[in-house]
Amino acid sequence: MNNQQPNETSTKSGLFWLPLESEPKMPGAPTLHLWLTIDTPNLQANGCAEVTQALEHPVVATSHVTGPVIYETVMGPGSKIRIDLSGYPQIHWPSGGGIGPVIPKNFTAMVLLDTNWQQGTVHYQYMTQSGAWQEVRQEIRISSQQRARFAA
Repeated sequence: MNNQQPNETSTKSGLFWLPLESEPKMPGAPTLHLWLTIDTPNLQANGCAEVTQALEHPVVATSHVTGPVIYETVMGPGSKIRIDLSGYPQIHWPSGGGIGPVIPKNFTAMVLLDTNWQQGTVHYQYMTQSGAWQEVRQEIRISSQQRARFAA
């Protein structure tokens, strides 16, 4: 019988919540809200994306998102954490309802964060209710509601 105990170097663990929010430069521009969990041992992100826009007929696009976490390391300053996300609409399919319909992708994003996970840039595309794709590039940072928690 093998009584070896796993040591710290052989056991990987880590899961944390990463709420992000884009910062539009103009009033009325789309705003991206990301609520992600980051699985550090498996380098995977999973969560929800919501794009909102304050218009007469408000834009709201929601997606369940997943994707890899990639550490982009370079010499000197400039290393980044990249998260490539793909999203699909949330469908509530009844149990026993069969395999269901083919669901087309409605969201993609490339998030580039500083190595402290606090801020960066996001380039995202989302499908509007009319089926047209919109493309946006913005600054992104920890959600304003969460900044106080991370600062403490």
